Formats: sequence, C-alpha cells, structure tokens
Amino acid sequence: MLEAVWEKIVDRYVQEIRALGNKAEQGELVGDLVRKKVRKCLIEMHASGAEPEDIRAIFGSLEIQARVPCPVSEPRLFQLLTAARAHAEFLLFIEENRKSCARSDGKGEDLGPFH
Repeated sequence: MLEAVWEKIVDRYVQEIRALGNKAEQGELVGDLVRKKVRKCLIEMHASGAEPEDIRAIFGSLEIQARVPCPVSEPRLFQLLTAARAHAEFLLFIEENRKSCARSDGKGEDLGPFH
C-alpha cells in the first residue's frame, strides 16, 4: 500500500525531471534544479513513512526504468536520473550520519562543545 504511494510521489518528480531534461537538451543548466527536486521528493517520501531502504530501492530502479521506454532517444534523461539517484544516496548518507552522531552524542558524557 505505502509502496504504491511512494512510487506515485517518485513518478511525479520523475516527470518534473523529464521536463528539466528537455530544458537541458536545449542547453540550459539544470543540475541545481534536479538536486532541489530530489530533496523535495525525499522530504515528501519521508513524511509519508518511507525509510531509507525504501527510498534507495525506488531510486535504484529509476535508471532501469529510464532505459526501458526510450533507451536511445533520451540519453540526457538517463544522465539526469543517474545524477538524481546519486544525489538521493548522498542525502540519505548525510542524514544517516547526522542521526548516528546525534545518538552517539546523547549516550556519551557531556564534555562541552569542543571535546
């Protein structure tokens, strides 16, 4: 049930990235916009209950999905989806590291801000 919701969220953002891919084909720089879309997508997925493993699984399948419908006609879309997947992985890594540090800080002795 939730997986279908998550896939709809990602599908909506993939359509937005596809539109950015069309702009990229015309020579516009869209890298920052793609990263912004990925961040918003992760926030929305997390708000709907997705865990990092769920997000990784869905984003991992994006590259495969990009090859199936039109493998040659949209190489730029494939590149953007690859970049989106990498950025999602980076954001998940940063968030997991932040949570890990917060947990370890909470268990240890408070030695002050510089210890």
